Amino acid sequence: MSTKEKTNNERLRELIQASGLTQPVALTVFNRGLGARPYSESAWKSFLSRPDSSRFRALSDEMLAHAERQFAKVKKTA
Repeated sequence: MSTKEKTNNERLRELIQASGLTQPVALTVFNRGLGARPYSESAWKSFLSRPDSSRFRALSDEMLAHAERQFAKVKKTA
């Protein structure tokens, strides 16, 4: 078993996979509660891209905590 901690971006990918939602629907769930400044599809994809990609953008601890709260409200669809 690896002792390496997961990055926030890896954890976000796990949350999406565990939810069973498509990425567009997962973005809608993620954007709940963000008010007038929701994340765009492009920003969303940057969180999900590979770390060695020029598109990659690190997900902050604050946004990971937000994602965990929002995805906790979603029941797995199968």
